[in-house]
Amino acid sequence: MQVSFMTKQEFIVSKVQYPHRQKLLKNLEESVYCKIDFFSDCMFGILKIPDKKNLQGKFLTVVYYIWKGQVIFFDEDGVIQPIKNKLKDMETIGKAQEMQVLLAAFNGIIEDEISYLQKIGERITELEKMLIDQPPGDFPRVLMQFRRAMTRLHGFYVQLLDVIEEIQGEINSMEEEKRWKMLISRLSRLHSYTENIRENLLQLQELYQSQIDLSQNEIMTVLTIVTTVFLPLSLLAGWYGMNFPNIPLLNWKYGYFTVILITILIIVIEIFYFQKKGYLRIRKKM
Repeated sequence: MQVSFMTKQEFIVSKVQYPHRQKLLKNLEESVYCKIDFFSDCMFGILKIPDKKNLQGKFLTVVYYIWKGQVIFFDEDGVIQPIKNKLKDMETIGKAQEMQVLLAAFNGIIEDEISYLQKIGERITELEKMLIDQPPGDFPRVLMQFRRAMTRLHGFYVQLLDVIEEIQGEINSMEEEKRWKMLISRLSRLHSYTENIRENLLQLQELYQSQIDLSQNEIMTVLTIVTTVFLPLSLLAGWYGMNFPNIPLLNWKYGYFTVILITILIIVIEIFYFQKKGYLRIRKKM
């Protein structure tokens, strides 16, 4: 068995007559998701992996091609570079098969996923604290970025699970099948983890929206109180603005000051009433 690493261009110009070479290259150009193809003389697959450094950016690509005891990887994005030596060392293990190399590559790709998801969970916890204290102005945008990132990771795990299930159909050894089932179990836990994070993000969005609604309700309450306070004053001003000759206090020398006192009395009575009903209470932060 031989493990080798090539670039796409090296594979194209190689003089070796690799079967189904053109189909692989066509799939590499067109595919936007993980897939695998089996043939009577070879098999190949493509992995589209979210970039952890920029989950909003383009996918990283890994291609694997198995033919006559050879396992060839295209890894121009350096995804499996950290385990390259480990895969090469498997050449010297007599019992190692092509599928074991592929299994090791898959395990290496998701090796650090749990710690990565835990860091995301910690950042979401920080977002919750910020939301309770004072959410930043770009909080909805940050929340949306997290949701898109989790959607990408969630989709990748689902696609990889589908690929592994297809591989299982080609495995005859019970021991190898057991190892692939362990990988499926790991991916299932990662899938569940991303589901939990997505649910937390949804709850965080609902909490943010409820705070916005509560804040708007408080503003409307203040506006209603102000409007209510000035309604009697507007009525009083409109009444005495009619300029009828027999309006009480109109020609009295203390009429102006009396109206001022009546106005102040109305405001005091209204404020006392609102205070008693609890309309003037300020909501405390959670």
